[in-house]
Amino acid sequence: MRHEPVAEVRPAAGRADLPAPRVVTALVVGGHALGELIRPAVDSVVVRQPAELVGGDGAGVNLVVLTTPDTVTDLAALAVLPRPRPPVLAVTPAIGPGEVLTVLRSGVRSILVDGQYTRSDLLDAVRATAAGHSRLSPGPLAAVVDHLQAGFGVEPARPVLTPRELDIMRLLVTGEANPAIARRLALAEKTVRNSVSQIYLKLGVSGRGEAVVWWMSRVDPG
Repeated sequence: MRHEPVAEVRPAAGRADLPAPRVVTALVVGGHALGELIRPAVDSVVVRQPAELVGGDGAGVNLVVLTTPDTVTDLAALAVLPRPRPPVLAVTPAIGPGEVLTVLRSGVRSILVDGQYTRSDLLDAVRATAAGHSRLSPGPLAAVVDHLQAGFGVEPARPVLTPRELDIMRLLVTGEANPAIARRLALAEKTVRNSVSQIYLKLGVSGRGEAVVWWMSRVDPG
């Protein structure tokens, strides 16, 4: 995926002159091109695709840069990283207003949207996020402001899962596929499939990635 910062200066929200941490090792998930763009702001870069991530990839990393077409789904890949997880900067081609809060609740500290940041903004966001601060492009910032001004401050009630669904959900979060879950819980694979469908229905999601992100953000934020 190509990431081409716009020439027009449109600073990300919250920008300030912050010193970079002494050593920044960035794990870039999804894009070699963006790994090259951020090199002036980091000491070393490790690039992985979401499906390639293993727990050891988080060792010595103090920043994760997630750059994939589907930020909400691919956030689930970060579940394999050891805790406490390093701060996450998401760089995405587009993100809907309704997805912004889900992504932030899942542990992402900063969001940049293609066409809404400059090269300078990108490097600033890398340094700031690694230091524990946040940067938002204008679109995500507007979504957060709209949410706060609308007064939606109360989290919806947590859906009630049965004990079996809870066991299956916990295994989904670890990345287990349905056949493996069936073996682990001594269930028929069809039973697991049906239970997974019920979990999606109760959580109001359409797939495994969204379910894992929902669970991580509300039940097990780390």
